[in-house]
Amino acid sequence: MRVLLIFLWFVQTHTFDLPNHGCGSDLTIDKDHYNTSKVYNIGDAFPTETHYDKFGNLFFIESGRNLDGYFFQAKMIKANSTVPERIEGLPLGQCYSIAVDNKNSMVYFGTGKGIFAYNYDSEDTKLISSPNIKPNELFVDKDGNKYITESPDGIEQMYLLSGEKKIRFKTLEALNEVAVDDKNNFYFIREEKLFVLKSNLSFPILIGNLTYDGLAQISFHKNTVYVASETLLYLHENDTGALKNVDNVPGNVTAIAFDYASNLVLGTYGKLIKYDNKNAECYHRNNT
Repeated sequence: MRVLLIFLWFVQTHTFDLPNHGCGSDLTIDKDHYNTSKVYNIGDAFPTETHYDKFGNLFFIESGRNLDGYFFQAKMIKANSTVPERIEGLPLGQCYSIAVDNKNSMVYFGTGKGIFAYNYDSEDTKLISSPNIKPNELFVDKDGNKYITESPDGIEQMYLLSGEKKIRFKTLEALNEVAVDDKNNFYFIREEKLFVLKSNLSFPILIGNLTYDGLAQISFHKNTVYVASETLLYLHENDTGALKNVDNVPGNVTAIAFDYASNLVLGTYGKLIKYDNKNAECYHRNNT
């Protein structure tokens, strides 16, 4: 009787997330559940970066190989479309990185011929830097500052751009992938390990090991860090434990992005897969 009373008290004073078995879920991240809603086919290529702008447009880089060798090309899928489109004005096959500047509502592209900016009115791009600036990676912090990585001596190094001037980060080199969150913390992969350089620290901190084979993306959503690098890993920004695996990812994932409605897109060979956040629809909060 005592056990029954305790159980009834627990039911009356606690809430539960109860699954609705009419909803299927093929991707789980912590307590959020996602269902496949769209598949965007991109052909014989890997997506290496994906980014949503505030209007719901999806920008991405596709990497592949043709008769001329390896290519990296930027494309976009407009918010009301399912068809990837080329972005006019960019150098063919030489677009390596995308950066979304939420503060100034801009999208930038790092290419082998300089940095280009997207024009929403004309739906094309224009060169905004010297052609001598040839970033491998390009990203923007919460204040609108631009950063690039280059490898002048075969070692990937990071720089802050100040006009045409490049200011080197001496503590950040030999980098594979880099991203900056909305608190201006820099996360990067080096030698199959994930590190973070906190905005209030001088030296990076090792987070944990991962698999890296040349294609990966680091992304952020609601104080959680995600790494798409063959598998999909995540951790809360304040976690001190190991990186956690997301179950049931669709093969070798190389790109990840969240939109403003917490929907998720993953990139794998030949396609981008969009997952709608179905937590509100497929889980019912019961209070007795």
